[in-house]
Amino acid sequence: MTTSNLPMPPTTADASASPLAQLNDIQLPDPISAMPIAPGYWIIAALIIAIAIWFAYRIYKQYQYHAPRKKALSLLDQYDINDDNFAAQVNSLLKRTAMTYLPRESLAKLNGQPWFDWLDSRLPSKQQHVIGELLFKRHQANGLTADEKQQLALLAKIWLSNKKPFSDPSLTTYLHTQEA
Repeated sequence: MTTSNLPMPPTTADASASPLAQLNDIQLPDPISAMPIAPGYWIIAALIIAIAIWFAYRIYKQYQYHAPRKKALSLLDQYDINDDNFAAQVNSLLKRTAMTYLPRESLAKLNGQPWFDWLDSRLPSKQQHVIGELLFKRHQANGLTADEKQQLALLAKIWLSNKKPFSDPSLTTYLHTQEA
């Protein structure tokens, strides 16, 4: 038997030719840089924060603006509708509420028909010219009936629920025409 037919053990030269031996070690990615985030991201973040602050400020100002109206609505609900002074209380509440939004000098002197007309200007057109008649009846001997008191309470709620700003030019114009 010849020894040339027997398989020979691999030598170091043969090991370098093996595919597994040719693999390199796993290389990790470069470490993350200590550089800050790109400036564009900072600008976007600042804009988002500024818009959020502006939005929160607007909501807060709107809440502050409508707070007297909401307080007046809660006071209206507390009034006893069967009280003989109910109409006077409603009239006083409407005037006090209006004076929190508009200058006292121009609004406090409105009485009678000019006051009723101004109240009508904040009511929907189909409900105008009623609140004045109801408030005028509070000075009459018979006063208001139970149905009229209900109607007055409803109109006062509608008037107080109106979110139209009190600084509306038509209202200010109306006040100035009454002064002349």
